[in-house]
Amino acid sequence: KGIQSLAIVFQHSYVYPEHEKLVGDIAKSMNCFTEISLSHEVMSMVKLVPRGHTACAAAYLTPKITEYLAGFTKGFDDGLTENVRLDFMKSDGGLTPVNDFGGHQAILS
Repeated sequence: KGIQSLAIVFQHSYVYPEHEKLVGDIAKSMNCFTEISLSHEVMSMVKLVPRGHTACAAAYLTPKITEYLAGFTKGFDDGLTENVRLDFMKSDGGLTPVNDFGGHQAILS
């Protein structure tokens, strides 16, 4: 099985994300990761450690959350999710569309 998720965190990616994007593209081209989280996309902030924690949580949990949401929405009638807005509550109390919900939003505020 091996490693399936990857979190990429570079120190100054909050202001210069090009290197993270480059490494992310290389990782995608390897076709061996189900989830690649780039810290500047998940949480664009100055502090490296919290951004790294968030990127790791997203890399680990997003595949599990995506699998759960696929099973959850599978039980809906055809076309329901296209005609009805479906939001999930994030850990900070805000709402996000089901397609934008990631693992880091489920546990971190």
